[in-house]
Amino acid sequence: MPCKYFYDGAGSRLFDEICELDEYYLTRTELAITSENADAIAHQIDRRVMLIEFGSGSSIKTRILLDALIDPVAYVPVDVSEEHLLMTADDLRSSYPGIEICPVVADFTKPFSLPTAKAPYSHVALYFPGSTIGNYTPEEAAGLLASIAKLLGPQGGLLIGIDLQKDVSTIVAAYDDSQGVTAKFNLNLLERINRELNGDFVLPNFQHKAIYNSTDHRIEISIVSLVDQNVMVGDTVVNFAKGEKILTEYSHKYSIEGFAELARPHGFSLHQQWTDSEGLFGLLHLVPDGAADE
Repeated sequence: MPCKYFYDGAGSRLFDEICELDEYYLTRTELAITSENADAIAHQIDRRVMLIEFGSGSSIKTRILLDALIDPVAYVPVDVSEEHLLMTADDLRSSYPGIEICPVVADFTKPFSLPTAKAPYSHVALYFPGSTIGNYTPEEAAGLLASIAKLLGPQGGLLIGIDLQKDVSTIVAAYDDSQGVTAKFNLNLLERINRELNGDFVLPNFQHKAIYNSTDHRIEISIVSLVDQNVMVGDTVVNFAKGEKILTEYSHKYSIEGFAELARPHGFSLHQQWTDSEGLFGLLHLVPDGAADE
């Protein structure tokens, strides 16, 4: 199942809870990297930008950028969760009256139209934090990078977060926390099917599962049937054998060099990189070929 379906209103709220968990190092590490290097990052993005963000969620990290950017013109958060997105946009308008906030409800893996800012801006930059790119296979990620390059044009830049390869125990704990919040987040997919598609999933008959695939450097998250069972989704009967899985998410882990190599065929060069002292997470600034030398 495409992981975008995690993010209805309930799923978005549960993900915000996940980001506060001790085991979930990704958000706090990326926050720390962004805070410690905000001025340098803002310098790379440059002045009078229209900043787009894919999968903006609560835009917590974005506030650090908006505070540091020099004369930003507009901010365009793009997300599939309309309720969460519009609520966050209203909060940002109150906090940043000098920046035009232009939310777009859209699936960023598909073509969508950028809004036109009222004030002139010098260029467009895209912010893609949270290692969301890791949710896609390398082939899908390459296609997304190609569409980003087309969206940005020759003057644009991409600031992207990637989760780095590390010891397996640290990674697995981040996706199978002791409080069970990630399990609730995963199983909310079944609740959403029940609510929106007239399903009759019995949640205690299913279990959250997270394993690390060392060959492909990725976490694989699934919902496992605990019994032989039949489930109705609308008028369709879905048969599950005991132990059968619904694959709900991949989360690929990269090296900085490996990700730069993935982006290179699509016209991006690695310009700057920032990591934490433990090498858990990377924040990369990629620019169109030729711009890196300017």
